[in-house]
Amino acid sequence: MPTPSIKGYPRRYESRLTLKNGEEVFLRPILPTDGPLLLDLFNRMSPQSVRMRFLRRMNALPEDMIRRFTHIDYSSEFALVAIIREDEKEAILAVGRYAHDPDENLTELAVAVRDDRQHLCLGKPLLAKVVDIAKEHGISRFMGMMDPRNHVIRRILSDLGYDVKYYWESGFFRLEIVA
Repeated sequence: MPTPSIKGYPRRYESRLTLKNGEEVFLRPILPTDGPLLLDLFNRMSPQSVRMRFLRRMNALPEDMIRRFTHIDYSSEFALVAIIREDEKEAILAVGRYAHDPDENLTELAVAVRDDRQHLCLGKPLLAKVVDIAKEHGISRFMGMMDPRNHVIRRILSDLGYDVKYYWESGFFRLEIVA
């Protein structure tokens, strides 16, 4: 897959990953032009997966959210996408991201995997790579909100050996993660 020539694009984070089913995916930082691919990922996620990621029902991914997710600085905000060729074009299978809020001094951490590629060992290495990139930028403490039924992400965080604290808040878990 061709590498873009966008100013500030951190090519060093590109890599390949082989999934449990033998499929090879290309990992790369998200691009400002990935909006349509991100929308396609959202549209291929089940309502349950959308709810687990956004903690609410969403029938569509708003344009302002797509822009916020794709127009990042690759330092205080970073997103890594897993790409394949599908039907003669690129498709995003998963995205892992962090976003630092200097006003709150918090860094949110999130991951989403397309339903048809879940349980293929994609989410865990993707999240680990995003956390490693954050550490390169001086970020090792994260926060997130999680549906208490999301046992998969709990297992992933435990398997990665992160120090995680869970706090009950308004029907969800607020996570504090130290990597």
